[in-house]
Amino acid sequence: MKRFLLCLLLLFSVSASAEQLNLLVFGDSLSAGYKLKRKESFASQLEEALIQKGYQIKVTNHSLSGATTADGLKRLKPALAKKPDAIILELGANDMLQKLDLPQTKKNLQILIAAFKQKNIPILLAGMEASLTLPEEYRTAFRQMYSDLALTNDLLLYPFFMNGLWNDDGTPVSADYFLLDHMHPTEQGVEVMVRNILPVVEQFIREDVADLTIKK
Repeated sequence: MKRFLLCLLLLFSVSASAEQLNLLVFGDSLSAGYKLKRKESFASQLEEALIQKGYQIKVTNHSLSGATTADGLKRLKPALAKKPDAIILELGANDMLQKLDLPQTKKNLQILIAAFKQKNIPILLAGMEASLTLPEEYRTAFRQMYSDLALTNDLLLYPFFMNGLWNDDGTPVSADYFLLDHMHPTEQGVEVMVRNILPVVEQFIREDVADLTIKK
């Protein structure tokens, strides 16, 4: 009898593990949790928010501070090795800050997207806005890059990853949302980011990862 119950317990454990959605966040310092505790990072806060919504989900943080899209290509194999069910792709900000060649940035993102699509891994593309200190022509092209990639690859696009933290004139909504460098979000800033992106992540899971969605 004890052996029978143990077998049932093991079977249940394996089943529950298999049903858990593995969502991988693949980005830079904005999603890596730069200078934050692990529980304060974007991945951890998003996971908690989704669990509270009733999803059986693990949000894996595969983001690296300072990463460019070229760095993302170098980290592609380790990302795939984590066997994600779905991806939030958030890269490009460091390319912009380093004033790297925009066509090459777009090409790098396309290679990443194609690699994930080849493995049938759904992608939510998180876009960025270029700094207001850069020429308007570049800012427009940078924004359009994400729209073009989303349209070409039939991806759901979240246009601005830091939505809710910046005013239209480039000033912060609140000083409490940023670290002393005035660039990276605090725990409170990440909370705003998660709250704003959450409906889009739910749409992504519902529409693009529907067969893997498990509700309590």
